[in-house]
Amino acid sequence: MEKTLTLELKFKTSEGKNKNLTLRNPAAELTASAIKPVMETIVGLDVFDIEGVNPYSIADSARYVERIITDIL
Repeated sequence: MEKTLTLELKFKTSEGKNKNLTLRNPAAELTASAIKPVMETIVGLDVFDIEGVNPYSIADSARYVERIITDIL
């Protein structure tokens, strides 16, 4: 059995679409008060541009995603 943990930072693009930034092997005890300022910094940098669209325009939410893989054959 293999278990992985990722931290998924969810943003809105400048066009209002959803965009995720996924981080592998995050510290498992991060809180909203620790994550929110980092997301706001990413938004504030305004350095990302893909064909005129900022993919990280608005910080939306964050969540841990735990995945368990069990081989059966």
